[in-house]
Amino acid sequence: MKLHQCVPLIALALYGQYSLADVNELTMLQYTSAAKKTTIGEQANTHLTLSAQLSVASDQGQVISQTISHSGADYIKVHFAQVQLNGNAKLVVRNENNTERYEYSADNMSAATQDSTAGDDGVHTFSAMSVSNDNVIIEYYPDQAASSQQSEFGIIDSYFYGTESSTSADLNSSDDLAPLSTCGVNERKDVQCWANSHPTEFERSRPVARLVIGGRSLCTGWRVGSDNKLFTNNHCVETASELASTEVWFNYQHTSCNGSSRETVVKVTGKEFFKTDYTLDYTLFSVNDFASISQFGYLGLDVRNAVQGERIYIPQHGAGNPKELAIESDQDSNGLCQVNAPSTTGRGSNTDIGYSCDTIGGSSGSPVLAASSNSVIALHHLGGCYNKGAKISQIWPQVASYFNDVVPIGDNNGNNPPPPTARFSYNCDLTQCRFDGSDSSSGATINSYNWDFGNSQTDSGVTSVHTFASAGTYDVSLTVQDSNNRSNTLTKQVEVSDGIPAEQELIKGQVLNGLSGSTNQESFYYIDLPDGARDLKVSLSGGSGDADLYVKKGSKPTSSDYDCRPFKNGNNESCTVDLGAGRYFAMLKGYRAYSGVSLVADYSTQTTPPPTDGDSTEIIDRAYGFPGFWNRYNYTVPAGKTSITVTTSGSIGDISLYVKVDGNVTNTQFDCQSTNTGSNESCTVAVSAGQTLQIGLLGVLSYDWVKVVATAN
Repeated sequence: MKLHQCVPLIALALYGQYSLADVNELTMLQYTSAAKKTTIGEQANTHLTLSAQLSVASDQGQVISQTISHSGADYIKVHFAQVQLNGNAKLVVRNENNTERYEYSADNMSAATQDSTAGDDGVHTFSAMSVSNDNVIIEYYPDQAASSQQSEFGIIDSYFYGTESSTSADLNSSDDLAPLSTCGVNERKDVQCWANSHPTEFERSRPVARLVIGGRSLCTGWRVGSDNKLFTNNHCVETASELASTEVWFNYQHTSCNGSSRETVVKVTGKEFFKTDYTLDYTLFSVNDFASISQFGYLGLDVRNAVQGERIYIPQHGAGNPKELAIESDQDSNGLCQVNAPSTTGRGSNTDIGYSCDTIGGSSGSPVLAASSNSVIALHHLGGCYNKGAKISQIWPQVASYFNDVVPIGDNNGNNPPPPTARFSYNCDLTQCRFDGSDSSSGATINSYNWDFGNSQTDSGVTSVHTFASAGTYDVSLTVQDSNNRSNTLTKQVEVSDGIPAEQELIKGQVLNGLSGSTNQESFYYIDLPDGARDLKVSLSGGSGDADLYVKKGSKPTSSDYDCRPFKNGNNESCTVDLGAGRYFAMLKGYRAYSGVSLVADYSTQTTPPPTDGDSTEIIDRAYGFPGFWNRYNYTVPAGKTSITVTTSGSIGDISLYVKVDGNVTNTQFDCQSTNTGSNESCTVAVSAGQTLQIGLLGVLSYDWVKVVATAN
C-alpha cells in the first residue's frame, strides 16, 4: 500500500471524529491497511493484428506496422498476445522519431514486463516497455521461414496510457486537502532548481529512480551500493511477480529549473526479487540491463540512530512529477528539513524516524539522506506530519548478507563536484547526419566532446557531421568531460536511410494489387524458392500505362542483366524460370507511367517422396503457430500401401490434427481428427496408392517445435 495519496483522505475522515491532537500514531495506523497505490495510468482495450496483409518492404526486410495513438497520454505501454518471436523474428516498439526504441526477440526480452495475474508468460504474451509519447509505432519483422507459412503473427489487445499530467496537477494543487502529507507550504522543488545552490544534494539525487508498476502505479526507488541492487517499499513491490511488471526510470527530470524539456530517460525492468519485509516496509531487488544505469551512480547507507534536529533531505518522484528535492521546511526553526523524532512508530513500534520534510503520493520508497554523511539514514514510506521513514539501522541487519556484510558507501558522498550532463540533438538527410552537443551542461567547464557513431568511426568537437556508409540503425554516443575531469556519456539510436527503395517480398500465390510507378522508375520484389520448388512464374497484369517486367535469380536484375524479360507492350506480361531453389528478384520498370497493376509469383512443389519398405516420413521437424492458425501439408501415398498413420509430437502448446484424403482439409471437412490436449496427436486413414493426403494442424494455443510424421502401412 502507498499512504501518501490516501493518508490525507483518511485524515479528513478522522477530523470529523477526533481533534488533531486525538489523531495519534496508533489511530492513524488503524486505517493504513486500506490505502491504495498512487495511480498514474489507465488501461484501454484494442484489437490490432500483426497480419501479413500489412507487410511492406523496408531497409531491414519485410515489416508489419501498426500505430497506437491516445491524445494527451504521457506514455503508452503496449500489451501483446500470441506474438511469434521464433527464429529471426523481431518486434520493435518506438516513438515517431525513433529517439525511444525497444526491441524484442527470442533471445532478448529484457525490456518486456509481464503480469502473471493476467496470464502473461513473458514469451508470447507480455507488455512492452512504455514509450513516453501519445503516439507509438509497432513494427514486426517476421522470420523469413515463418512468413511463407503464416498470415498472422500476433495481436495487440490492450495498452496502458499515462495520466500523470492530470494526476500530478490534482495532487500538487491539493495542499488544502492534504494537511498530513505536505507539512505547511509545499517546498518540494524541481531538482534542477537546487543545482547551483545545493550542488551536493543535487548530485546525490542521481541514483534515484521512478517506478511504474503494472503499467499504472507510481513509487520511487534508488540504487544502493556498487552492485546491481535497489531499494523501494514493500507496499510498492510486494512480490517477485509484481517486480516482473515493474519499470524503473532513471534520469526522469527536467533539463532546467521548472523547464519544459526533459533529460534522456533510461528505462529498465525489474529482474531479481531478493528480500522484502512488511514491518520495515522495504524491498531489495535488481534490474535487467544494469550496465545502462551505472552512469547514475549509487547511494551509501548510514547505519546508525538518527539525532534529534540533524539535517536531512529527500530526492523523490512524488505525484508523477519529474524528479524533485525536498531540502527546506517552514515547519523547522532553521528553515531546513531535519529529524523531528529520532524514534517513532511506523508499521512497528519505534521502527521509524519522523520529519516535516514534504512528500506526496508517489514519494513512497524515497531515500532520506543525512546531510552529515550524504548517505541514506531512512526509507520514506508513511505520510502524516510527521512524515516517516523506516530506520536503515533496523533494515541493515536483515539485508547485510546481500552486501557481504559490508555497509555500502556511495559513489560520491559530497566530496567531489557533480559530473557534467551529456546532451545532443541530430538531424539526418539520407545517410548524412548533423550532431549538436551544445546543450550539454556542467557546473564546471566542458573541455571535450567525443563522438562514437557506432560503426567504428569517431569524431570530436561540439558539433559533428558524419556520413554513414549504409542505411541502418546506429548507437551514437557523446561523451563530455569537464575541467574537474568528470565525464558523462549519452547514447541514442539513430536510424538512417540511403533513399534506395528496398525490395518487397512476394508470397507464393498472393497477389500484390495497386502497384504504380513513374517513367523509368525501378521497383524491386523478391521471392524465396525452397528445395524441391520448380517452374517459378511471375505475372504482371491489369492497370494502365506500361510497366516492363524483369526477373533474375540471386541478384537484382537491371535493364541489361536478367534471366527473363517478356518484351511486351502494356502490362500483361509473365516470366517462367526454372533454376532451382534460391532467391529470385523481379523488377518493374516504367516504360511509361503506370498504375493499378497487379503482380503475383507462384511455383510448383514436389510432393513428399513416398517412403520405402513402410518407413516413416518426416513431413516437418518444426511446425509453429498460434490459436486459429492453420499449417497444411500434402503427402502422396506410395504404391502398395493401404493405410497411413499421421502423428504429431511436441511439448509446447496445443494443436488439433485433421487429415483429408483427396481434398482440402478444414475443421469441418476431414476423414480423421485428433483433438487431445497438447501437441501429441495421431490419425490413421485408409488409402490407395497415388492418393494425396492433406494434413492440417490447427492451433488451439500457441505452439512450437511440433514434429509431423507420416507412416505408410
